[in-house]
Amino acid sequence: MSSEWIEKGDMLRMLEGYDARDLEIALRAADANRRAREGELYFLHHLFGEQFDWEAIEAAGEVEITLPINLLVMNPGQMVHGGVLALLCDNAMGIASHARAMRDGVTVELTVRYHKPARGSKLRAVGRVISSGSHVNSTQCEVYDDAGQLVTSATGTFYHKKLR
Repeated sequence: MSSEWIEKGDMLRMLEGYDARDLEIALRAADANRRAREGELYFLHHLFGEQFDWEAIEAAGEVEITLPINLLVMNPGQMVHGGVLALLCDNAMGIASHARAMRDGVTVELTVRYHKPARGSKLRAVGRVISSGSHVNSTQCEVYDDAGQLVTSATGTFYHKKLR
């Protein structure tokens, strides 16, 4: 069986030249794609979300997520890609908002500010609800590097209502 993009034999020949780190990333992406096709959430959740380690402090509407820094999240400048930082903030704020609302929701606004390059071995994101209403929560997030330096901050608005 062949893919619409690349033949299986060609793919196997390409994989022979990969080192262990390349293979891990390729297999993680392939598995994330397979699981998303099977209806288990969505591709980015499987690709990145399972690397997150989070502890929700539900009563306070706050969550802390750590993300290990590896080649999967780096850009060509050897720092964490800005889109990954935005995803990290969106997840931290979304989980905090969900914990406060106690029902699913969606991001309706996201503003991300990049303060310095994100490098090191892991990042720590702290998301919290700063204002909540019957359907809308306002949130903020700070992302810190290994040295405790602020690398990214964000604000977000989440809408919570029974989704179809």
